[in-house]
Amino acid sequence: MSDSEDDWFNKDENEIVESLQQQVIRLEKHKQDEEHVEFIKGPANEPATSSSGLFSIADLRNALKMKPLEMFLYFMTGHRDLFENQVRMNDSENRLFQYVEVVTRLCQMELGGFEDELLTGFANQTVLLKKMKNFAIRLFAPPSKGKLDAETELVLRNITWLLIRAHKLGVLCELGYELIEHFKTQIAQCQLPQILEHPLCVELAQELAALPTVNNLKDEIYPKLEELQRLDSVGLADVAANARPHDAAGYIRWQRELLREDFAQPLREFVRDLRDKSKIDALVEHHLVFPETQLILNPEFADMERNLLVFVDLCPQSRSKEAQSSKKDEHLRIKCLQTFKNGALLCFTTSYDFDNVILATVGYTTVNMMKEGYLSVQIVKQFNIGKIYGIPLIMFETPVFFEPYLRVHNYLSTCSADNFPMRRYIIDGCIEVAKPACIDARLNLKYNNQPFNLENPPMNLNAAQKEALRNVIRHEFSLIQGPPGTGKTHLTVELLKVLLEIAAVTRAGPIIVLTYTNDSLDKFLLKASKHTQSIIRFGSQSRLPEIAEYNVRALDEDTAVPKTLKRLWWTTKCEYKEKFERLQALYANFDGSQESYEEIQKAQKDLHLETEKKNTLNIIFQYYLARDKALLAMTTSCGARLNYLFRLLKSKFFIFEEAAETAETHVLACLTPYTEHVVLVGDHKQLQPYTGSHTHPGLQISLFERLINKGFPVSALNVQYRMRPCIAQLLVPTFYDELINDASVEAYDDVKGITANMYFVNHNEPEEQLTDMSFLNKHEAVTLVNLTRTLARKSSNIVILSPYNAQVEYIKALLTKKERNMWLVATVDSYQGLEANIVLLSLVRSNPAGKIGFLRLPNRICVALSRARWALYMIGNMETLQRGNPELWGAIDRKLKAENAIGEQFPLITESTEPKKGK
Repeated sequence: MSDSEDDWFNKDENEIVESLQQQVIRLEKHKQDEEHVEFIKGPANEPATSSSGLFSIADLRNALKMKPLEMFLYFMTGHRDLFENQVRMNDSENRLFQYVEVVTRLCQMELGGFEDELLTGFANQTVLLKKMKNFAIRLFAPPSKGKLDAETELVLRNITWLLIRAHKLGVLCELGYELIEHFKTQIAQCQLPQILEHPLCVELAQELAALPTVNNLKDEIYPKLEELQRLDSVGLADVAANARPHDAAGYIRWQRELLREDFAQPLREFVRDLRDKSKIDALVEHHLVFPETQLILNPEFADMERNLLVFVDLCPQSRSKEAQSSKKDEHLRIKCLQTFKNGALLCFTTSYDFDNVILATVGYTTVNMMKEGYLSVQIVKQFNIGKIYGIPLIMFETPVFFEPYLRVHNYLSTCSADNFPMRRYIIDGCIEVAKPACIDARLNLKYNNQPFNLENPPMNLNAAQKEALRNVIRHEFSLIQGPPGTGKTHLTVELLKVLLEIAAVTRAGPIIVLTYTNDSLDKFLLKASKHTQSIIRFGSQSRLPEIAEYNVRALDEDTAVPKTLKRLWWTTKCEYKEKFERLQALYANFDGSQESYEEIQKAQKDLHLETEKKNTLNIIFQYYLARDKALLAMTTSCGARLNYLFRLLKSKFFIFEEAAETAETHVLACLTPYTEHVVLVGDHKQLQPYTGSHTHPGLQISLFERLINKGFPVSALNVQYRMRPCIAQLLVPTFYDELINDASVEAYDDVKGITANMYFVNHNEPEEQLTDMSFLNKHEAVTLVNLTRTLARKSSNIVILSPYNAQVEYIKALLTKKERNMWLVATVDSYQGLEANIVLLSLVRSNPAGKIGFLRLPNRICVALSRARWALYMIGNMETLQRGNPELWGAIDRKLKAENAIGEQFPLITESTEPKKGK
């Protein structure tokens, strides 16, 4: 070829277009080799056809023999349109059924963006839908034979699935709804019991009767203007009050509604505060609201990538002064902009009365643009506003981070109730666990190149860990609960080594490991990488240089992928640019009319679908990178986005670390119909799932905890390798019935410079509440900074923790730049799963009313008390804490007093009290 395929992604698009046009001209004049023909016309296995472009029965039959991805590329990149003039009134039933099967298989791949396009094509097949009416009459009415053969069953199942799916995505037309009603009528009037009693017809009648009234469910996650304006909207308590359904479709719907409300309720409350106007100054001061912003269009958008097309200008009023701006101003701008994570949802409105709203998601922004005060965004919705560029706008981010909600909601909106993975345990509540289908007891497994004996595994594991490993190998769905420091990650890595061996022998596809946080993911991969190099880490780049090579962005993208996929990527990219330019033209010509506004809305939706198509193609490219890897690792929110990748890979093994901190919906969104083995590892006594709203405690119960509460069998670890025994005693029996200390923790040396390895300083200095509802206690902050400076002279690896962000920031402000680099100051929540030699804990709350907020929650306190290895030093108002939760803090107070470990000041060793040398 004159244009190298290897340079595809480095070429300018105009060059590619010109090159293609030149090749077409040459092809018209001369016969070219097969490679040219394949590149211009489509796949080499696509036969020559008549000018009508009709797919023959043989074409359809051959396509059905292909793998799903191959079939998709075959139809999407050929020169024939799958929907244009493909169904005719005189077509044979054989061809018609083959055609319906092709369309169904393509749509069942659930390819974002493309699925809408395919289902729209199906819904507009007037001849096909009319012929299906005749098919229903022949099936359900005399002189029907009253029998369903395999072919008839298949087409009936397919056409029903397509109709319901098209309805759910909001693309079904009037004729499609007529066909649904026609099926209902034919079933209702049918007099053939052998038909009516057939399981498929019973299922069909139920599905059509229960057809949801809401279509395009994916869009429901985006808040609508009337909802934000309404004061009496449905709340979480209303949705959660409904009983958990026991059928798969109802369960999915219930979880989706809970998730949606969990995101929407805090947003409605925030908008209510804005419309009240009394808190605006405080919200602006804390950079929660930006009162003077503008949306601007990149003037060079024709040459820009998607994430560089539209920007938010955070400081349009100061443009004339930019030449005089200082480095300090530039630093503040960048710091402010960096708080907006990719995937965050921003809301814009022209007034605090909230008469209109624009919704936009944050994309990648270059540092240079941040320096100028710009943030890259993508417009996703707009309500009651036509012109959006260059006008003053009030901006704020939704109170809870949008990206995880979007990914999980998209999955729950489109996933099928058929073949719901692990349904018998998740929905039906079964506690009798089956053997994993993917593990044959006759497999000759090895461990460290030695034969593996499951009854006595040759591993560095204690008795409880070995029993947990045996349970995992013997059961398709397993829970492992481990208190702090009991070696959950160590066990999971050892388990992974066994599963890697099984996956290699059984060809079960890559093992998927998911965690809730990036820090835990890195920690796990650092250990796992000692046993396999065949790893891809998806999502945010790792903070650990030792495993940076496994980041998906660091891998060689020259992996061989089909030329048809490259072609489809290019055409989709061009379509995106075309639709973007059309939308900008509509904005420019907006005349204020309803018709003009509706045109903008439709163009916005079309552009959004092109974005989905590009995201889908990105995942398909990643499939070619991942298909030969042994281990894929990511966070659960990333896993929800990559669910389609797991389906392409047909991965069978899924391991969830931090399962007790992972919301139930996040687990669901990562599983696929191909899932055959699930392991959940966590501790429900520590942090529970984060929720946007705290008004309904049931939302904070993970799938892990819910199953344990329902009596599902769990393997419990009981030997801890982290905490000095006096620290571990704080946890038993307040949090755990049993916790055995390994000999290693008995041998810790005493911390130098202080006479106690655990101590609580009690005080009554009052707390302070900030306008953003966080709390700080300056007395505690100063006391712990001084203690840190004292201990740091003789010890290392010191961490300061507090439950409150405001306290964390205040302590950081007291430290010098050098000290901030030496000592970590963090919130308790962010430090779950981590440990330090010495932990200093500031509890902050100090008031006569006993108001202690989330310090009354045992889960948070369990985390706070269990991070230290050698020493734990705490400061707080014990009287306030005990008033807030007498049972919890009363038990802790009694244990501290029994150890003589509570007083008014830390028992430091001064020069006068320190023993002299030689005495």
